[in-house]
Amino acid sequence: MSVVHSRRHDRGGNDIRRTARPGRGRRGFTLIELSIAISILMIGMVSVLSATSRMHSLRKQNRERAMAQNATRSVAERIHSRAYELSADPGTWAEEMIAVFSPGGEFGDTFDVRGLSGVSDRPADGTITILTDETATDQEIGFRIGLPRDLNGDGDADDPDVSADARVLPVLLEVQWRSQSGTSSYRHAMYVLGY
Repeated sequence: MSVVHSRRHDRGGNDIRRTARPGRGRRGFTLIELSIAISILMIGMVSVLSATSRMHSLRKQNRERAMAQNATRSVAERIHSRAYELSADPGTWAEEMIAVFSPGGEFGDTFDVRGLSGVSDRPADGTITILTDETATDQEIGFRIGLPRDLNGDGDADDPDVSADARVLPVLLEVQWRSQSGTSSYRHAMYVLGY
């Protein structure tokens, strides 16, 4: 190996010697460097694809939930409207409400939600349940709506059936559908008044 010496002078006139050793010049990447770079690139691409897939799945779940909420809101408005129409005759209000929203009634106890796939063992996507038992508890029905409660205004909450004279009725709405992650549901509870 040859050594090349060069001379230079600094500002004070002193000699400065430099020694340069010729070496191999870098002309590109080594195979190991290239492998590491490709690995990092692949990890990045997989991460981006995974995040994109997850975002698509979340977007679909949010869209399905919004459809269920909108359908439930529409049914709740219809129930409130019918309760108001029937409240002109307080003596038959509860019986008529139950008749309208029971199986085989004018509206029925189920409703469809467009755009959602129903669960195979259920006849429809949404169900309507009107409670007439004052003694039922929140734990028994699976909703937190403040039961037991006096529904007929007689001063106690111990009547097992107030369908003939109720002034307040709890209504439970539930939508179930088949989603990517299995069975999904949306539940809503409310009261309707016969005043």
